[in-house]
This record gives sequence, structure tokens and C-alpha cells, in this order.
Amino acid sequence: MSNSVIKQSFYRESLGFSALCTHQILRGGHIETTPDYKVSRKSVSGHEFIYCLNGAGWVVFGGKRHYVHKGQLVWLPVYGSHVHFPDPKRPWEIYWFRAEGGKLTKIMEFLQVHQQPTFLLEDNKRTVEIFQQVFEHMQQHSLLSDITCDQLISELLVMLLESRSEPDKITQDPVKHRGLTSLIYEIHSHYAEDWTVEKFAAHCQVSKSQLFRLFQSTFNQSPLKWLKHYRISQARRMLVESDDSISEVAYLIGYKDPLHFSRDFRNIVGISPSEFRKREAWG
Repeated sequence: MSNSVIKQSFYRESLGFSALCTHQILRGGHIETTPDYKVSRKSVSGHEFIYCLNGAGWVVFGGKRHYVHKGQLVWLPVYGSHVHFPDPKRPWEIYWFRAEGGKLTKIMEFLQVHQQPTFLLEDNKRTVEIFQQVFEHMQQHSLLSDITCDQLISELLVMLLESRSEPDKITQDPVKHRGLTSLIYEIHSHYAEDWTVEKFAAHCQVSKSQLFRLFQSTFNQSPLKWLKHYRISQARRMLVESDDSISEVAYLIGYKDPLHFSRDFRNIVGISPSEFRKREAWG
């Protein structure tokens, strides 16, 4: 990174409140880059939101390269291979934070981020304020600060939807069934419990066959596969935020067998939990 200036850097330490929120902030900061600055990674946890304060830069993912100029925000799904770097003629100054949780992946697909990850927002002043307020609350370790960050991310998502979606599409929600919505919120708070298909169906007040149709149409996954992926997403967060052992993380997300957890983690993420933790520490 040579002479690039990291003006602010924040790493969210978990106090256990994040499980109560829809979205969790992992890291964030404020950087003034020089032409030789470059970030190149195979995979880290979550989604990064980068706002270009000055200058310009490039992001590369999914085999495509996208230009980002002053006043634009770029949504970068960093759980896959990605690169970002400044325009050498006018290196960018950026605010950024990384988050995960909620329906970020579903919203990303709805907004067709893989085709066009850049957004030009109408209210630049409020965009800057959102980033600054996120940074402020990342330094406060309380349930109130976590909930406030959650609300700020939701506000930013609304701004992204408004910037791109037609008015009649803004209110569309990937989860439309009331029982399924209730179930998803319940699992978000109690994902480590011993969930079964029978419990899923009972909570939704539907038959097993209806349950499978709901999950397939909403998430394109079976109920237990969806639960497995959600638990692994929580494990990725814990591996970043805590010093808990791999076995402890496995137990905290609902696995009784650490070897079973490690196998599922590798199948979904592509690397082992220990490799993921080491790679994220370098990210």
C-alpha cells in the first residue's frame, strides 16, 4: 500500500448482540490511496460497500471490471474472488464497510449487482453521514449501537433500491409468506437450536410439502440446506469477530460434531475454518 493513508480503521468486536440484528458490520474505514494501492483477495466474509469521496477507481469481480468515480457507491460481494484499486491518474479516497446478514444476497440479486455494481445516489450528504455514523457506532460496544448500525444499513439499502428500482418494485420482498417470514426471524435469533423440518413446518403452520415449496420458491434451497448455509454464514462472522476455537464456534452455531462442521464449512466456503480465519486476518 506504500504511501496510502489509512485515516480510519474499525474492526467490530462482538459482544453477542449482533445475533439480535438483521445485519452485522464486520470492518470499515477511511482510506486515501496512492496509485500503487491494491486489494486482491480470493474470499472474505460478507459484502463491502465502498463510497468514492474523491478521485476514481476500479473494482473487478465475476470476470468483469467496473469503473467507479466520485459520488458513486459500489457494492462488492467479497465472498468471491475480487480486486479493487485506484485510477492511477486520480487515486480515490474512499469510505468503506463490510457487512453480512439479512437478505443482502437476495437484495444484491434483485438489484443485479453482478451486472452493474455501481450506484449514483441522489443524496450524497446523507450517504456520507451514514458511513460516518456507522464508524461512530462501531466504536461503541452495546446493543443500541448494533441496532443503530442495523438501521443505517437498512437505510442505505433503501437508497440503493430507490436509485435503481421502478416505484412498483421497491416494495417487493423476497419473503412474502407471513409464516415463513416469522420463521426466518425466529431462526435468525435461535439458529443454534435443534431445528428439524417438523419444527419448521409447525412454526410456519404449513405441511411439509408446502414448506419445501415455500423454501424452494423463495430461496431455491431445501429448508435444512438453507439452515446449514445460514449457520455457516454465522460461523464466518464468529471466526472474524472472536478468538473462540473452531470447536466452540461449531457448538455456538448448532453443531454437535466439530468434524461435521469443518466438512460443511469447507464444502460451502471452499476452505477450512482455520484457513478462512487466517486469510481474513490478512484481508
